[in-house]
Amino acid sequence: MGAKRLPSATSSRSVESPALDLDEIRSGLLVLMRRRVDSRSTAEDLCNEAIRILLERLRHDPLDDPNGIAAYVAQVARNLAIAERRRTSRQRTMTGHAAVIEDYPDERPDPAQQEEANSRSRAVRAMLEELPKARDRKLLLRYYVHDEPKEAICQEMRLTPEHFNRVLFRARNRLREFVERQGGRDRL
Repeated sequence: MGAKRLPSATSSRSVESPALDLDEIRSGLLVLMRRRVDSRSTAEDLCNEAIRILLERLRHDPLDDPNGIAAYVAQVARNLAIAERRRTSRQRTMTGHAAVIEDYPDERPDPAQQEEANSRSRAVRAMLEELPKARDRKLLLRYYVHDEPKEAICQEMRLTPEHFNRVLFRARNRLREFVERQGGRDRL
């Protein structure tokens, strides 16, 4: 992309009327703002706002001295950075302790993700209930849904650990086949 230029940055009283290179101004402002604010996106936002203010000023009240454009827009950007710092510090909530609330993220899952997981869980349980073999239902529910230990299930169902693995393997395969026959992948 070529440089964005405006035809005039000075008043009609000026003898010279050089073009205004916005890309050059923006790159200089970005360097200045990166030193003053923490994030690149905030620096870019402040640069864009400073350029907007400059263009509005030039539209309504052109500058007499074109050499003052850089100083003007730099000062506007500095003022915007100061205002941003003040706004950010006002938004922080202090608890009276050394730690800030942002240091303790919310450990709860996202409600949308939680609902999706609950929906899938209900669908899987419904599929398990529809399995033709009661032994498969019981084994898969206890082991995967209720997280019961393998040893307890083996003892109650009178299975050796090796036999449990084979029974579990077959039950999973039967569940997979059942889900595919029922078109259940869409339900999950």
